[in-house]
Amino acid sequence: MPTTMRDMVVLLPGISGSVLQRNGKDIWAPSGQAVWQALRSLGSSIRDLRLDGDDPQADDLDDGVRATRVITDVHLIPGLHKIDGYTGLLQLLAGFGAITGDIDSDQPANFFAFPYDWRRDNRANARKLQRVIARKLPQWRSHSGARDAKVILLTHSMGGLVARYYVEVLEGWRDCRALVTFGTPHRGSANAVNFLANGYKALFLDLTETLRSFTSVYQLLPIYKMIEVDGSYRRVAEVPNLPGISQQRAQDALAFHREIEAAVARNRNDSAYREQFATIPVVGTRQPTFQRASFAGGKVTVDHQLPIWIDASLGDGDGTVPRLSAIPIELSNEYRDTFIAERHSSLQNHAALLDDIRERVRQMQVRALESVRGPEERPERAAEPAISLELDDAYLAGEPIELRVSLLNTDARAGAVEARIESVDTAAVSANYTFWQEDEVWRVTVPYLPPGLYRVSVGAQSLASAAPAPVHDIFEVAEAG
Repeated sequence: MPTTMRDMVVLLPGISGSVLQRNGKDIWAPSGQAVWQALRSLGSSIRDLRLDGDDPQADDLDDGVRATRVITDVHLIPGLHKIDGYTGLLQLLAGFGAITGDIDSDQPANFFAFPYDWRRDNRANARKLQRVIARKLPQWRSHSGARDAKVILLTHSMGGLVARYYVEVLEGWRDCRALVTFGTPHRGSANAVNFLANGYKALFLDLTETLRSFTSVYQLLPIYKMIEVDGSYRRVAEVPNLPGISQQRAQDALAFHREIEAAVARNRNDSAYREQFATIPVVGTRQPTFQRASFAGGKVTVDHQLPIWIDASLGDGDGTVPRLSAIPIELSNEYRDTFIAERHSSLQNHAALLDDIRERVRQMQVRALESVRGPEERPERAAEPAISLELDDAYLAGEPIELRVSLLNTDARAGAVEARIESVDTAAVSANYTFWQEDEVWRVTVPYLPPGLYRVSVGAQSLASAAPAPVHDIFEVAEAG
C-alpha cells in the first residue's frame, strides 16, 4: 500500500542553484545549458552579480537582485559548482503523492523548492527559510488535517548550511523531522580556498572579482587546520596576508560555523531535540578531492594530500567536498551517515541512495523516528569495489577530452571499463568509449565533442569480485573565443 506524505518537504539547492533576476530580467539562469550559452544570452549582466556589502539582517539587498526559482535541471559553473539536476528527488516525492507548491502562493501544498540569493550570507537565507516555513507549515497542517506534520529538509551542498543555521541557531528543529544533507561542506571545502586565493578563470570565463565579493564563498572555507604555513597547519581564518582572501571576512565566516556548533551543543541538551529530530548526512567517497593547501612564496597551492594530522582513511570525498567535511562535527562518532562512491554533482540522483532515502522518508511517515537514524558504517564497506573518476569540469571545443579512472578493490581486465557520454542539450550525441589501462590508471581520450553540456557514466566489469556501481558526472565543452 503506498505511503502518503503527511509531512512537508522543502528542497534547498547549492550555490548557483537558484535563478537570480534584477528588474524581472534573468541575470543568472543557466538551466539545462552550458555556461558559455548562458553568457551569450545574459551578456555582461553576470558580472553585475557582484556584492557591494551584505547585511545578514537585511531581508533583501538594495541592488535589486532577487531569487525567483530553483534550477531543477542540469547546470554548472566550471570549477565552482555543478549539479545533475534533482530529477531523482522529484520522482521520489511524486511517489509519495506530495503536492508541489510555490512559496509565494497561499495555496496549501507539502513540497516546495526553496530559491535563495546564493551570493549572500547564509544567515540571511536561513531567516528567509524560517519565514517561509512559519507561513506554509500551518497552511498544510490545516489543509491536510495532519496536525503533527513537520518539515523534512532535503538539501544539496551549500543548501545544507542554510538549513543548518535555520535548524540549529534559529531553532527550526522544533518544526522539523529531519535534515538530509547531500554533499554539504559542514566543515568547508578546499575548493573555496583555491577560488579566492588564485582567482576564478575557467576557459574564457573570469569571474574572480565577482566570486570574491560573495559572502557565501567565504562561508565555504574550511574551518579546520588545513593550510600549511612554515611547516605547521593552521585554519584559513588564522593566516594573514593570503592572496585574494580578506582575513576579516574569513574570520566572520568562521564565526558563522561556530554559531552553528554552539547552537548544536545547546540543542543536544534538549530531550525533544534528541528524540524527535535527526540530521542525516549523505557522504560521497572514493573520488579525488582537494584536501589541503600550502602557503609559501606569496602563493597558495591546493592538492589532494591530507594534512598529516588527519587519519589517512579520510583522504577522499566526492570530488568537491572532502569526506571528513560532509559529516557534521557532532555526528563524527554516531555513524548516521550514508556513504556512496559517487561524484558531488550526482549524489542526489544515485539509484541506491534514493532507495535508502525513500525508505527513511517512508519510515518517518509512520511516526517511528527511532528507525530513521540510518545504518552504522560497516567496517567491510571500505573493501567494497568502487570507481574513482577524474575529469575536468570544462574543455574547449577541439581539444581532447581525457577521463581517468582508478578501480578500487576490484580486478578488471583490459577493455572492461567503459564510459557512456550523452549530450544534455540534444539526443543527437550519445556514444560509448572504452578505457585502456596504464599502470594503475585507466584512461580514455575522446577526440572531439561539439560544444554543449554532457553527462558521463563510467562503469566496470570485474573478474574477481562484484562489479562496482557506476559513477556519474557532468562536464562542459565550450566554444573557443
